[in-house]
Amino acid sequence: MRTIAGGILLLAGAALHAAGLDRNWFRQALTEEAAQWRAAAYTPNGFFQPSLDRQWRPASKQTGTLVSQCRQMFVMAAGYEVTRDAAYLEALRKGSDFLLAHFRDTEYGGYFFSTAPDGKVLDDSKDSYGHAFVIFGLSHAARVTGDARYREAALAAWAEMKRHFRDGPVFIKPRLNRNFTQARGVNSQNPMMHLFEALLALHDATGSREVHRDARALAEAIFTRLFQDQGGCLPEFYDSEWKPSPPDKRGHVDLGHQFEWAFLLSHAVEKGFPKQYLKTGGRLLDYGMKIAWDPEAGGVYSRGSYDGVVVKEPKMWWQQAEHLRAVMHYAALRGRADLWPAFDKSLGFVKRNFIDSEYGGWYFDYDPDRPREEKRAHKGIPTQVGYHVAGFYAEGLRLSERKMK
Repeated sequence: MRTIAGGILLLAGAALHAAGLDRNWFRQALTEEAAQWRAAAYTPNGFFQPSLDRQWRPASKQTGTLVSQCRQMFVMAAGYEVTRDAAYLEALRKGSDFLLAHFRDTEYGGYFFSTAPDGKVLDDSKDSYGHAFVIFGLSHAARVTGDARYREAALAAWAEMKRHFRDGPVFIKPRLNRNFTQARGVNSQNPMMHLFEALLALHDATGSREVHRDARALAEAIFTRLFQDQGGCLPEFYDSEWKPSPPDKRGHVDLGHQFEWAFLLSHAVEKGFPKQYLKTGGRLLDYGMKIAWDPEAGGVYSRGSYDGVVVKEPKMWWQQAEHLRAVMHYAALRGRADLWPAFDKSLGFVKRNFIDSEYGGWYFDYDPDRPREEKRAHKGIPTQVGYHVAGFYAEGLRLSERKMK
């Protein structure tokens, strides 16, 4: 009787909480986030400035990477979808055109890793993490603008990745030189996670069955060969044979990526992928909650060892956003009402310690034992450009609107 009554109360609480996701807060937060990035980062030629101080003032020297350019294309797409303001479409189009005009290598194919604001190439290497975001950014541009050029460019970028970056049938090499003849870097699951995310976006933009099959093959290879079934986690780095790197060679578990994968696998199920992905996603989520979650203060830590010991370093911004998105998603959509208290506590922690109440946006990190330094309160670096935060806000808005239908 206690179990039945408890279950009814739990379900009732979940329904009330899910219905009470603050739609207006998510809408306003996403609107303000996108507006701040458009105002501070967008330039008339389509280059997005990634280096911004706490007050959103651009640094005198700017280096744009595939990651910063394409992530901000995503933020502009999200800004347009939440506001329907044509200024975001203009920024999205010009940003996409800058990418195609200046980052694309017309001689050897693929995309250069970084350029200056005038389009001068600064780093001509070919990076798989960056190429994943090319597909991701162009896919969102294609879907939102309806421009076939972006759709075709995204499909071409994926075809080039399959041709040049493959390490075996499915896995992806981390980095190559300009003409794709020399491999560089350490094998990691991270570029492949973002590639999976990018392929989901590419499928949204194209409806391609081949892209759907490719995304499924990638996920199933990763969770067949790399996932640690006994521990329920996915290590970050690997040797040349794709065996987890030992601890003395950077071997660890990135706890934010456990939450990120959990969300992506569940989202893939929404798109028709096998429901068994939910089991793996749930295990990753539970691992993250067990190791990363700080039940006293809220929020999550960033890094853990293979034996499940958390490293209590300063909490970083992006792991908080991915933690909140995954917990909220599973609580609202997958019946995990037990996660609502953690979501509430972490959201309160973020509002107090990460969201800049004076200038807007999110701080880079938080350490209760160290005063916040102005130099570590910057709003933008080449990898911190609104993507994680906008993704969290957009999902919160989607879930809150879903409950209203």
